[in-house]
Amino acid sequence: MGFVANNEELQLRQPRSDELQFLTIPATPENTPVVTMSDPAGDHMAARGTEIQDVATSNNCNDTPTLEKESSPPEHYEPAARRISTDENYTDGEEDSDEYLYASLDPNTTLAIPITNPSAFPIQRLQEVQAQYYPSTHVTNMLVHKTPSGPITKVAADIQDGSVNHLFIRDTRLINALGLALPAFDTINLDTTQLRLDETFTIDIFPGQRPNEVDEWIMGDLVSARHAYLYWLDERRSADPRSPPYAAEAKAIARKTGRRYPDVMREIEGVWKLEQGSNGREYRENRVRYLGENPTYPEGAEEKRVVRSMFG
Repeated sequence: MGFVANNEELQLRQPRSDELQFLTIPATPENTPVVTMSDPAGDHMAARGTEIQDVATSNNCNDTPTLEKESSPPEHYEPAARRISTDENYTDGEEDSDEYLYASLDPNTTLAIPITNPSAFPIQRLQEVQAQYYPSTHVTNMLVHKTPSGPITKVAADIQDGSVNHLFIRDTRLINALGLALPAFDTINLDTTQLRLDETFTIDIFPGQRPNEVDEWIMGDLVSARHAYLYWLDERRSADPRSPPYAAEAKAIARKTGRRYPDVMREIEGVWKLEQGSNGREYRENRVRYLGENPTYPEGAEEKRVVRSMFG
């Protein structure tokens, strides 16, 4: 955690003191990465003579940040540095490591913890990457934001060769799926059981930005995309379709959503087979869990759409 390389324990040659139980290793040119995430968005806006409000201090992922003048004191950030005990009786146990590392900090402090393996972020689940609109998109840096003893409030990522420059993840379910946990909160261990079936993501770009401007610094929120199977149910106008999906339907949905036909057809057929299988009732009755929605339609609506479904 922090900026101590390879989790090495540093030996401090310093007298013990009853008043000083922990020492914080500050960031130096030798232990600080060359590429940092100091807030390039703020630098960019400052160059244009504009101040930018902190865009992600809320725990609510539905709060959309706006670019406006700051009206409140800025949030205080503390780099997450390793703390070395001067107490020889201390044993480094994981059960209380979080409290130990940050016990001396103000509880309202927001920690910015660098993620050690940002390349583990599932970038191929981004629909714009999957559809080859931005095939070279990759994550260069990621930070976990949390209070000393509280939950993770957001994850921030620097994006290169994508539709945005800076990405925020504030949906608790998506944060949990990244597997960022004790003791360090600095390693992605993707847990796909926290995700929906074949879940993909889109990016909601913050209001007031101009994505078509080459020099514009673009920021957005990572959000769950609507599942292709739900679009197919809309096409059939039935929550319980009687026949399997047709290619014409999948192609129409692909055009509507800006995705590739093979990806759309694969997702629709995958859920169709699960719902028609031996454990189909589990998937049909828990669509909110597996798909995010459980739509309903008027009875008899499917028969009116069957001709179009078969022949496009």
